[in-house]
Amino acid sequence: MGALSLRCPPAEPAAGTIRLRVLSLGAGVQSTTLALMAAHGIIGPMPDCAVFADTGWESQAVCRHLAWLMAPGVLPFPVHVVPADNLRADLLVGARGQRRASIPAYTRTVTPPGTVVPLIGEDGRGGTVVVGTRILPAGRVTIGMIPRQCTGDFKVVPVRRKVRELAGIAGRRSPTVPAVEQWIGISLDEAARMKPSAEDW
Repeated sequence: MGALSLRCPPAEPAAGTIRLRVLSLGAGVQSTTLALMAAHGIIGPMPDCAVFADTGWESQAVCRHLAWLMAPGVLPFPVHVVPADNLRADLLVGARGQRRASIPAYTRTVTPPGTVVPLIGEDGRGGTVVVGTRILPAGRVTIGMIPRQCTGDFKVVPVRRKVRELAGIAGRRSPTVPAVEQWIGISLDEAARMKPSAEDW
């Protein structure tokens, strides 16, 4: 009787079993520092690989730096470059009024002298109401930033997809115990960005 070959999905990892250590490589200061510290044995255990999400609109400096990181002898682990959609093309589509991923663009609003602006008060129910107007004697400049979603669309999602593939869980239900250790470089001036993963695996 011949041997029967079954294609079974990998078993659920045991608690405490990490099947993949991956560095989320943005090719900036923080992730490059992690990559080089790991390469020189300063931090560990050594990642199995790094994943870089290519937005399709990286600067020449980023491309040169990434090429150096991927050159023989620089890192002892592979760097996987995963394509996202083209950020520039997506923005051009957005300029025509279609859905697009918004970038973290900064705004500067200039209100010239002599502009009539509303005076806001509170109504009896705690809501706001215009109670009058005034004329600005001097101009006003305000700075802001539009809402963004490009980090999720062009970095987080492509990296997560590749990590699931490398960990052998693509197209399957996520493990309920940690199976992947992912390194993300965040410096102290950005400490507010640090948080535990929202995904159990």
